[in-house]
Amino acid sequence: MATGYFDSNGDPWLEIEISGPFSNPSKTQCLIDTGFTGFLSMPFLSAFPLGLILTGTMNIVFANGDIQPRLTCLGKAIFDGQTNVGVIVLEPQGNQVLLGMNFLRKFGMRLNVDPGESTVELLPSPIPTLPIQQPLVQPNMQELSTPPAPTEQQH
Repeated sequence: MATGYFDSNGDPWLEIEISGPFSNPSKTQCLIDTGFTGFLSMPFLSAFPLGLILTGTMNIVFANGDIQPRLTCLGKAIFDGQTNVGVIVLEPQGNQVLLGMNFLRKFGMRLNVDPGESTVELLPSPIPTLPIQQPLVQPNMQELSTPPAPTEQQH
């Protein structure tokens, strides 16, 4: 379990380490943004000291429906003794690093936020149980002569 904190505005934050492929990790304060589906997002100028390497561009859909291109890079995040590599979206302005839902997925964590108690916790996420699939049965020749009854399929 790891704990974060609330700032004076009541926003949840978490400290992680970020680095590029050839740099030392740097401690970074990240705003936890549950509306951000990506891994991490950070200001463009913050990427240079971390040694992040540009890898391409990506269209980002914002909450208001706007779609804008952004530069991306690969970065290494270190959190709670684990290391994962993910795509970091670079923002042309701003000063916040955003931690998104893909970060939580990659690290196998779930978020427990309780503003009343002023607690921000990241806890190990239980391993999801997958439905048991029935084995496929080969029909015999007689079954092929009559059309099968409609059945429901799960997707």
